[in-house]
Amino acid sequence: MVQTGPAGPDIAKEGDMADTQIVKELLDKYMEAYAHRNIEALASTVAQDAEFIAYGTDEGESWHGWEVYKTSTEKLFGAIEEIHWDRGEPHLRFSKDGNVAWFAEQLHGKFVTGGEKHECDFRITGIAEKQGDRWVIVQFHRSTPAHPHAVPYLETHGVRFD
Repeated sequence: MVQTGPAGPDIAKEGDMADTQIVKELLDKYMEAYAHRNIEALASTVAQDAEFIAYGTDEGESWHGWEVYKTSTEKLFGAIEEIHWDRGEPHLRFSKDGNVAWFAEQLHGKFVTGGEKHECDFRITGIAEKQGDRWVIVQFHRSTPAHPHAVPYLETHGVRFD
């Protein structure tokens, strides 16, 4: 299926059914790797090269390259005792040639660190690429919604998105 709206005719709504399932499973493995704090499992889901790019939610969470991301994530896994996800359904789109997929998902995270429980909502977006016969995540971004908003013009100019 090809979209013919504003995004243009070169963007496929869904990839080959097999690739769609594979990318969904890739995202499942990525999220499970975090939940189990398993760096080897995480490594199997992302591009392990200098071109890998990831952004997290906190200041300083900007990683360019697998080795930098791996080192930081190992520290994170050592600091968090538990990670649980309540996940939404991932939204997937594929390039016309079927070798690139981008995804978006909303989820709720529950964490235990230092014996204390924490929770927050997340939005995760990213790009997966078919490299040879396997799919890997080549870029991702996690964010948390600002409460009640990040920009004060919403109230001063009467603009609301809800």
